[in-house]
Amino acid sequence: MKTKAAFKFLLPALLISFLFIAACFKKGAYAPIQDELSVDSIITIKALRKMHAIGAAEQIQKNMTIVAWVVANDEYNNLYKTLSVQDSTGGILFLIDGLNLYQTFPVGVKLKIRVQNLILTDYRRMYQIGASIDSSNGNENLIGLPIPLLSKHITILKDAMPIQPLSVSYKNLADSLQGRLIKLTNVEFASADTGLTFADKRNKIGASRGVKICSGGSLYVRTSGYANFAGVKVPPGNGELVGIYSVYNTEKQIILRDTSDILFKNKRCSGAAWLKN
Repeated sequence: MKTKAAFKFLLPALLISFLFIAACFKKGAYAPIQDELSVDSIITIKALRKMHAIGAAEQIQKNMTIVAWVVANDEYNNLYKTLSVQDSTGGILFLIDGLNLYQTFPVGVKLKIRVQNLILTDYRRMYQIGASIDSSNGNENLIGLPIPLLSKHITILKDAMPIQPLSVSYKNLADSLQGRLIKLTNVEFASADTGLTFADKRNKIGASRGVKICSGGSLYVRTSGYANFAGVKVPPGNGELVGIYSVYNTEKQIILRDTSDILFKNKRCSGAAWLKN
């Protein structure tokens, strides 16, 4: 009788244990893990960026980790095989050799990224990290992290949460803001560009559209010809512009995640201040 009674209570316990283990496997390799931050030496993105010399490519030798939030991905195809990640000190582009990254890494998700053995470099002065350098065509091109290596380098620490852009004035735009989600106010597209499409969707050719800051200054919105909104017309009006700060050599750029990052509700300014570039 005692054996039957013990088995009666043991069976539910075994069933619960089995279901728990099955649930853990179902979460997959990128399930949130909260207790791994002490494994590696954590550094800031600002410190990581300081390890790079413009024009060079450095393989990161030390066992180091950055903890960052995804602020842009490939959901609307204006970034290709790339995540833009940031912490409180800076941002950087992270190249991954895969498609539909947004399904695994939505905007706002918190990541632990192990950067040991990754390559730190830049493209036209825009900082980025990836897996290796391909020189087969005579140029040095950064190759993204292969999908099979994701679980070795990336851990999701927290599910997606809202990310607020950093409000920045034109005079404070600097390389230290690369890869960060920023917001500019009292801006509008150049009159010559309003009515044009963001890029050439038909021929899949990217384009830059001028943006004027009414208090003085200008930069460009850069859009891929493959972006979902490449064929959308550049709006008139004036207001706020949100996006990832980028550079192309000395040219200041904003990379839109989607046209919802354009918040134009005001009338255009006179244009006289544009001469203060």
